[in-house]
Amino acid sequence: MGARLHSLRQSSDSYPACLVLLEGEMLIGHARVSRVLGSRSAFVESVVVRDELRGRGYGRVLMEGVECYARTRGFTRLYLTTHDKQHFYAHLGFVLSRPVQNVGTLASLVPMELLHKFCRTAENERDGEKKTKSNTAAPNVNPPPPPPLPPPPPPPLPPNTIARTSPSHPSSISPSSSAVQPPPPPPTLPPSPSRSSPSSVPPPAPALPPSSWVPVEQTLEQTPYTDNRGLPVFWMHKNI
Repeated sequence: MGARLHSLRQSSDSYPACLVLLEGEMLIGHARVSRVLGSRSAFVESVVVRDELRGRGYGRVLMEGVECYARTRGFTRLYLTTHDKQHFYAHLGFVLSRPVQNVGTLASLVPMELLHKFCRTAENERDGEKKTKSNTAAPNVNPPPPPPLPPPPPPPLPPNTIARTSPSHPSSISPSSSAVQPPPPPPTLPPSPSRSSPSSVPPPAPALPPSSWVPVEQTLEQTPYTDNRGLPVFWMHKNI
C-alpha cells in the first residue's frame, strides 16, 4: 500500500501521471500512465481496482477513462503489460505487441533529447531497416569507370649478357670474370611426411545432434517475455 501511495504522490503533468476513479468520496481504482520513448504512444504502467470491487465492471470504466485521457493529450496508441489479464484486455481491443521503451520517471530527470540518443526504440529500428532496404534496392545506375591498367613490365635481360669493358682495353678483363653469374639454385626442402599414413590424418568430427530449441511465439496462452523478477509477462497495445 505504501508503494501505491508513493506512486500517486509522484503524479505530474509532465508524466508519469496517475488517474483516479472516484465514486463520490470513495476511491475505486487508479492507473499510472507514462510516455513511450520516440513515439506518440503512452504506456499504462499499472491499473488497480480495489479488491472488494473487482468483477463489477470498474476495470473497464477505468481503462476507458485512461483511453480518453491519452487521446486528449495527443497520444495515438496505448501499451501495457500484464501477467494474467491478457484475455480481459483482449476484450477491450488490445492485441499482442512487441516490447517498447517507456520513459517513466526519467522524463523529469533526463532531457528527452538525451534519452532519444542513448535508447533504442522500435520506431528507430524500423526506420533503420527502411533505409537499409532502400539503399540495397536502388543500385547505382552509372557506376564509375574502372581505373586504367598499369603498363606492362620491361622484358628481362637474356641470361648470356656479358658485361664488356671499354673498347680501348679489350684484354684487361677476362671473359670468365666479366660474365654475369646465374643465381644459385634454391635450397631443397625436406620431403613431407606421407599423407597416407593413418597416424597423420585426424579422425572426422562427430556429427552434431539436431537442435531441439524452438523459439516461443507470444500468444494469449504463452509468452517469451519476462519482467525484472523473471515472471512471464504479456505485451499488448491498442490504437486509440
